[in-house]
Amino acid sequence: MIRPILIACLLCFHPLAIFPADAAADEKSGPKSGPQLGPQLGAKSGTKSAPKSAPTTSSAAEITLAPRTDVQISGMYPHLTTYGIYSQNGGHYKKGHNECGIGAIVPWAGKLWMVNYAPHQPRGSEHKLYSVDADLSQPLTIHPESVGGTPAGRMIHKESRQLLIGHHLVAADGTVRTIAPADMPMRVTAIARHLTDPANRVYYIDMEGAIWEANVHTLAVKRLFKKPVPGWHSKGGYTSQGRLVVSNNGELHVGDYSDVLVGGAAQNEEQRGVLAEYDGSEWRIVERRQFTEVTGPEGITGGSDGNAPLWSMGWDRRSVRLKVLDNGTWHTYLLPKAAHCNDASHGWYTEWPRIREITDDRWMMDMHGMFFDFPPTFSAANSGGIRPIGSHLRYVPDFCEWNGRLVLATDETSIQGNRLAGQPQSNLWFGTYEDLKTWGPASGYGGPWLEDRVRAGQPSDPFLVAGFDRRVIHLAVGRRTTDNSQRLRTTDQLAITRLPDLLAQLPSVTVRRGSWKKPAAGYTFEVDAPVTVYLAVDERGNPDPDDAWQRTEMTLQWGERFGDRVYSRRFAAGRIEIPGNSTEHTPGSFGLPHTAFVAGGGEVTVKAGAGAQLIEPPSSPRSSGPVTFTLETDRDGTGTWTPCGQARVEANGSVAHYLPQDFDGTWLRFTVDRDCVATAVLHQTTARFVDGSSEENQTLFAGLAEVGSTNVLAGRVYAAKRNRNLRLINTEHTFFEFTKDQFHFEPDTPDETLQQLLETEQEFTVDAASVVLSTNSGRFRLPKGDAAHDAPFASGWPRTSREVESERHLANIHGTFYEVPLLTNGRPPLWNLMRPVSSHNRQISDFCTWNGLLVLAGIRADAADDGHVFRDERRNVGLWFGGIDDLWKLGKPVGHGGPWLDTSVVAGRPSDAYLMRGYDRKSVRMSHGHSEAINVSLEVDISGNGLWVPYRSFNVPAGTTVNHQFPTAFSAFWVRAVSDTDTTATVQLDYR
Repeated sequence: MIRPILIACLLCFHPLAIFPADAAADEKSGPKSGPQLGPQLGAKSGTKSAPKSAPTTSSAAEITLAPRTDVQISGMYPHLTTYGIYSQNGGHYKKGHNECGIGAIVPWAGKLWMVNYAPHQPRGSEHKLYSVDADLSQPLTIHPESVGGTPAGRMIHKESRQLLIGHHLVAADGTVRTIAPADMPMRVTAIARHLTDPANRVYYIDMEGAIWEANVHTLAVKRLFKKPVPGWHSKGGYTSQGRLVVSNNGELHVGDYSDVLVGGAAQNEEQRGVLAEYDGSEWRIVERRQFTEVTGPEGITGGSDGNAPLWSMGWDRRSVRLKVLDNGTWHTYLLPKAAHCNDASHGWYTEWPRIREITDDRWMMDMHGMFFDFPPTFSAANSGGIRPIGSHLRYVPDFCEWNGRLVLATDETSIQGNRLAGQPQSNLWFGTYEDLKTWGPASGYGGPWLEDRVRAGQPSDPFLVAGFDRRVIHLAVGRRTTDNSQRLRTTDQLAITRLPDLLAQLPSVTVRRGSWKKPAAGYTFEVDAPVTVYLAVDERGNPDPDDAWQRTEMTLQWGERFGDRVYSRRFAAGRIEIPGNSTEHTPGSFGLPHTAFVAGGGEVTVKAGAGAQLIEPPSSPRSSGPVTFTLETDRDGTGTWTPCGQARVEANGSVAHYLPQDFDGTWLRFTVDRDCVATAVLHQTTARFVDGSSEENQTLFAGLAEVGSTNVLAGRVYAAKRNRNLRLINTEHTFFEFTKDQFHFEPDTPDETLQQLLETEQEFTVDAASVVLSTNSGRFRLPKGDAAHDAPFASGWPRTSREVESERHLANIHGTFYEVPLLTNGRPPLWNLMRPVSSHNRQISDFCTWNGLLVLAGIRADAADDGHVFRDERRNVGLWFGGIDDLWKLGKPVGHGGPWLDTSVVAGRPSDAYLMRGYDRKSVRMSHGHSEAINVSLEVDISGNGLWVPYRSFNVPAGTTVNHQFPTAFSAFWVRAVSDTDTTATVQLDYR
């Protein structure tokens, strides 16, 4: 029998000399050893005590201490941190290990078992199989059978009494067996019960889309399908009602679909994933959307041999999608999104939303930054009981209950495109269900229709309204934005995200993307009249079209960061040949095929040649008359619908419709009385914000310096690459390491490279009206905090934006923290979808995550060590440590400002967008310098992506200030102002 070996992180540590204090090696000099640290079971959050082990004297000049395991801060035990590399004495100098999220956690055999994952490593990595002892003061057990890879699948096989987790099978006595990645090369994303031989075999679901079968006794494996359904980045798998259901939430790297057994290429940008089922003989696509979790009432046992319901979660651009398979029929329910960090069409930033039991009777669902109560009885006939718990910032791949505590796995510090961290690291959070209610607000956004073509009398899917305090429904008719859902850069992928108005009105011709490892194909088309062809050319690699093509000033954008140059050329009627693109933008990587936009000046017929496709411009339907929206509610989730209101929307108009505060219903659905393009988006917000002024929360942040303080211990922080320590540069440009093993400061040698890396600069400006952000997403305005934030602190400009939780940015701007979604690693985040977290009056110079903890620099020079502040009085250095979701406790978001303050404005020209989402009590004041009354119209963006609708027009007399209090339930993402007169105007909002 092979017994687990308690390595206790010996792979990572060596004793540290306490004196004399050695200067740290330069980051470029290679790995420097660094021990591990830890906590103690039962220690209160934010407490620390003396090391449990007595010093061991090696010589008169050197004393070593055992790594501490007695530190517990905000529910995290730093010595339980997991890493990506274990072979380099605590350093991180190996490719392919840039992430280490904890993909699966399962209580089993008296311990908590878990695996962490690397990005795209189907043949294994240095990531590990771990177990955590019930005595949390013990170090992690790192099992020698570990093979790493990219695992998140877990299942308890009832008949053989084994835990299946990643490539490992753990017996009831803790014995570990492993299926070698060489025998089953895959990224284990899910494990499901077998359809025909459940006592002996299981299905392993590969993130690439393959389905494997394994015998749980002999470990014999067999690949059943290479890629039966389209999509990529598979997430879930579960068996019930005589079928295996699988999901994936992305659609990249799928080649030419030659292995797909059913379905084909995505027809538009929304078809970037799949939910599919297999009955033992045939595959069937349930829905072409991005899906993640697939599970049911049997939960982690991988499925049911009977007729139990089956649940799956996904999303689209409108909302979260929850599907239930009930008695062989699929039903769809919609829920709001609290955050948009999961939205990218590649699906990479969604690991792994779950529905899972957390106590004997309580289940929980996590999706798009929100925890929900989830009833284990959920079915089409009994869909009541889903309620929002609250929102969160941490990235949660899995969660469970263990020994009476709720445990959240996390994916914290990633270095994929994140230059401001040296090595990835993730940890566990231990707490209670009630703790979740002290984090972010239960506020969510979304709806069934977002500029969608809908038919008269056809009800929308049900949308969750239960459990929210304030609810406004934005209803609109007609299209206000360019419909890019069908405008792809090639016929099969890559949505066009910015298109000049001239080109948006024209038909286009293009071909499939093809392999990026080969030159892009050319193509032909025919026209029956003279035309001007505008050619979109991938600018990467600086291609040089034939001289007959004339460069225009127009550009086109696809994805978040890629662009095209646009050329033009006049052609006579007849056959037009578009050349291929043989330009390499990096060695072996070729650019996109060209896309031709055809302008005929009148009626012209375009006929695409072999392999090419003609794409007509999307129409922008305008309603010819008013539309009546009828609202119905399913009060208890029984499927019984009753009318609960109507709203009339004029042609191409909009209405903000409020649900009463005492509205009693679980689901809401909509119908319209005529065919139209309709929008129905709900903003559902909370009346409960965390009280930052409470004694408990004031104590939590007591060590942070006030914004006006002059005696501040500030600095820049960095999770080291060479070891497990935290590196710090203080305001005197003195270098320190805060050690993982002892949780104390040690001097370090100066490092010019690190200093340059961590330098900060002003990333926003401030004018009289508000904070101004000029970003890749556009120009935005944000509320102001204390005026002291207008200028740099004595330590310099504070850090503005930084990736903290993996693939999520945190921004600290003018006294408010914001969460900002990321679309592509290493690129700027999506500021248009930002949400405020909390406002503060603190002098925070920098922040990062390290060993699962949030680290804030900028503490009072006289701050006491209190379990959150760790300070070295002799060296005059200190930092604050806590949890990422402690940030909500600084206090609810507040601020003041607006788009205009004595600003010269032009009639009819909208102001910059000013943030409104996530704020509570909102009011606005308006005035101007014109000699006569003017009208000021306020418009609001209800989607975050530029869907502007009128809010209200105000008549503002000369010499008068007009004040307006927004309704308590009103919410929008952004607000802007438009004047009907050239003048000098003020529009200022106050958020309290």
